[in-house]
Amino acid sequence: MYNFNIKPFLLIALLGLIWGCEKMEDVHAEFLEDGEIVYAPKPFDPKSYAGRNRLMLEYVLYNAPTVRKLVVEWAEGASSQSLDIMPQLPVDTLSILLDNLEEKSYIFDIYTIDEEGNRSIKEQVTGSAYADRYQASLNSRVLSGMNGGGTIDSLVIDWGLPSEGLTGVQLSYPDGDDNIITKWVPAGDDQTVIRGWKPFSTLTYTSHYIPEPGAIDTFTVDAQEVLPDLIIFEGQMLDKTDWEIVDFSTEEPAEGAPNGLASAAIDGDLNTFWHSQWNGGNPPYPHYITIDMKKVAVLNQITTYRRQGDGRGQTSFQILTSLDGENFEDQGTFDYDNQINSQTYPLNLPAARYIKYIALSGPNFFAFLAELDLEGQYLPDTQLDRTAWSISDFSSEENAEAQWSSYGYQGKAEAAIDGILETFWHSQWDAAQPEFPHSFTIDLGGVHKLGSVECFRRQGNNKGQTKFRILTSVDNTEWVDQGEFDFDPNIDTGQSYIFKFVPEARYVQYIATEGPKFYAFLAELILYGE
Repeated sequence: MYNFNIKPFLLIALLGLIWGCEKMEDVHAEFLEDGEIVYAPKPFDPKSYAGRNRLMLEYVLYNAPTVRKLVVEWAEGASSQSLDIMPQLPVDTLSILLDNLEEKSYIFDIYTIDEEGNRSIKEQVTGSAYADRYQASLNSRVLSGMNGGGTIDSLVIDWGLPSEGLTGVQLSYPDGDDNIITKWVPAGDDQTVIRGWKPFSTLTYTSHYIPEPGAIDTFTVDAQEVLPDLIIFEGQMLDKTDWEIVDFSTEEPAEGAPNGLASAAIDGDLNTFWHSQWNGGNPPYPHYITIDMKKVAVLNQITTYRRQGDGRGQTSFQILTSLDGENFEDQGTFDYDNQINSQTYPLNLPAARYIKYIALSGPNFFAFLAELDLEGQYLPDTQLDRTAWSISDFSSEENAEAQWSSYGYQGKAEAAIDGILETFWHSQWDAAQPEFPHSFTIDLGGVHKLGSVECFRRQGNNKGQTKFRILTSVDNTEWVDQGEFDFDPNIDTGQSYIFKFVPEARYVQYIATEGPKFYAFLAELILYGE
């Protein structure tokens, strides 16, 4: 049995414990000498979005009610930008825009500062700014083909493969009324169909690019202007059998009929000619003849023939066209080489029945012309049989009109195609009073070429629409706008309107677009074509 005194041992252990605690306190005191380190909430998930000489940084803050500033540093701290912020709770996505940057890539350190001046741990993100070097690398999207779309006012554009970064193309072109139409073509589209293009006009397109996905700025390539010279209206030489001279300034029978007479200019014989007066008078320029073709045609070119072998005639002329023989439109003034037997000139596809040829100037007082030919297409003018017609759709109709009529369908859309002027379609007015536009769609029962439409107001009532629009379709899905037309609500007789582009259609949509009241009505709609 061992016997020893444990008191000295306990004393030594107690002294060691006291000494160890003093050491720990010394370390803790050293750690807290400048105060405990407190960090502000740091920005999470930083992202960069490229731009032109700038970029945007986006980041997320979670539960950061005390954060008051964001700081961005780059170029190893040589450059910086800060932004005062007030984050929303519990989560907020914020951004900062860095301007006036050189075109290059950057490494950014971003951190926050709270209201006590505490900073967050830094987060790092890379980003790029773009400028002239990137701009110089861009080219317009390749236009690989351009063809007619089935009518003379339509185009089909085929695009080449899109370059990297292309977002789309902005097209710009005039319509038939010289309004400038713009159309956005996404980069993924490889074909674009344009309807209502003004024939023989130009088309411009601007290619749009972004340097990176999500970029905040778009770079554009200078607009390219193209003339769709591949779009050719295939006109034919118009038959002159029914043509007639309905007016002339003078003619000269002393040449020996048929020579000298105005009719000689349209008789199909190059050996005969019209000549202005020289016997009994010497009238000066201008000299003219007016032709009635008896049918409306769309014209794409004119060919004139001088008196064969004679170079003393006119050196310039003007062409006017008309649908009614009273109101003429100028189709242009043309230089004429009187030393050449024949010359051909393009026309901008006017629809006309009457042609006025005006000799404007020449080396002598007189003018002459052996022949005038026109190329184009006569508009079909046979009234279409309505037996197979039906109404396939309408915006509204008002059958309450039947209470004052012996026709049980009075007010319905079908009344506009029944061949009876006493009946009429009327937009709704009883249970509701919808505003313009009002419309109905006719299924013709088959595809037809259309030359014109004739519309009749509700007889004796001038409170209806004053404008309407016609759309046509082959499949009831893709529609072609044939134009908006003025309508005189004060006339009972039919009012005719020409489809100068001779559309093919099975479906025709009549849209009343405006008028003095909220409603529209129509007694009858007749189509002419083949």
